[in-house]
Amino acid sequence: KQWYQRRVAITAGGEGRDSFVENVEFEPLRNQELIDPSLSNWVHHVQHVLPQGRCVWINPAVKTEAEDFDDEEEEEEREEPDEPVPEHGPPLLNPISEDTEVDSMPAWSAGLTSNLVPQYAAAVLRSNLWPGSYVFGLDKKFENLYIGYGHKYTAENYSPPAPPATQEEYPSGAEVTEVPDPTVDEERALQAVQQEQLDREAEEAEMEEDDEDDD
Repeated sequence: KQWYQRRVAITAGGEGRDSFVENVEFEPLRNQELIDPSLSNWVHHVQHVLPQGRCVWINPAVKTEAEDFDDEEEEEEREEPDEPVPEHGPPLLNPISEDTEVDSMPAWSAGLTSNLVPQYAAAVLRSNLWPGSYVFGLDKKFENLYIGYGHKYTAENYSPPAPPATQEEYPSGAEVTEVPDPTVDEERALQAVQQEQLDREAEEAEMEEDDEDDD
């Protein structure tokens, strides 16, 4: 918090939004001050993301020149939409202690990277709203780190639906049972039997023709 000096900038809409400059006379705080449960020494140094998905609100009802030209060509008359309500976020350097609680928990939890050697540890803040979001500070170094899935904290954990019941195995029978390939001798024996059967059928057919000729 003491690293920045406040400076107010007036936007076009007349709303005050704080900006900041770096405090060159900043003296590092002790870790015990950084992890104080009141979190009074931590502030937000970037603009809040508005529900519109932007840091600076844009009036969607204001049309560009190209859109106005297209509307003039349209013959159908449309009712003018209601004037949207401008969105404003908290000012810069707003204390994180004022962040909304998360399921009866503070928005941030403070601690040290190591309790075994606290004299060499860094102060760490963990976001309870965005699991995986961390901030650490050591001396004059402060960095943000996020390792997560982009999902906010929810009191009720998501449980995926149970998978469907396992299908039964196809009934095993002779028509689907795999058999070993025949050997060469077995193939020759089968061919001999088939040839013998063909010869017998041919002889029977000739005998039937001879009987018909005699009649």
